Amino acid sequence: MGAFSPMSLSDDPGRVSALVFVVGCNLRCPFCHNQELVLPELAPQGTALAADAVLAKLRERTGFLDGVVVSGGEPTLQPDLGSFLGAVREAGLRIKLDTNGSRPEVLATLLRRGLIDYVAMDVKAPRSRYAEYAGVAVDLEAIEASIRAIREDAADYEFRTTVAPGLGEDDIVAIADWIRGARRYVLQPFRVPKEKHLVDPSWESRTALSVEELRKAWTAIGSRVAAGGVRA
Repeated sequence: MGAFSPMSLSDDPGRVSALVFVVGCNLRCPFCHNQELVLPELAPQGTALAADAVLAKLRERTGFLDGVVVSGGEPTLQPDLGSFLGAVREAGLRIKLDTNGSRPEVLATLLRRGLIDYVAMDVKAPRSRYAEYAGVAVDLEAIEASIRAIREDAADYEFRTTVAPGLGEDDIVAIADWIRGARRYVLQPFRVPKEKHLVDPSWESRTALSVEELRKAWTAIGSRVAAGGVRA
């Protein structure tokens, strides 16, 4: 485990959650501000936590926490993810998983086992621009398989797009067409948090759509998705 935060009120809205971050990702999204979680060589030395230590912390807080959010990095790359989530479930905690959707077979297995209560999957860009925003060549069939698995088997879910520099209203509409009929779609404004650096630092000076522009773009989506909006 790359990092542990004992409490969050915003990562699973309406619930008190602990955050577990894993190190390592198979994408290299240039606009990602978690470079220390994406690139293992940048992870602070001596900060990694064993799964057993994280589980002990969670068990200590089971009367206070509603659940756990597992994020990254990309959690589905972790070989022990299923056993970890199983132990979290045994502790009686709700589980939210953040994923890039690149490993549909892992995701589908976890969903079939009932180990995820809520999935948040990042949809980086429309199909035609996916590699540009993922930073690597992407198997779009895998992304689409994850979208199907989530829509068919997830108890609850959202698809979300961080509207990075260069993405415009037409791109947002194209993504909404891609996931048409989804239960929830969320647009997230691009920001570089203080004291953070992007995977590709040259993107730090680029501008992206403002919150106001995102709200305008949301109106263009129309009835393509059931619910959602701009997460300002």
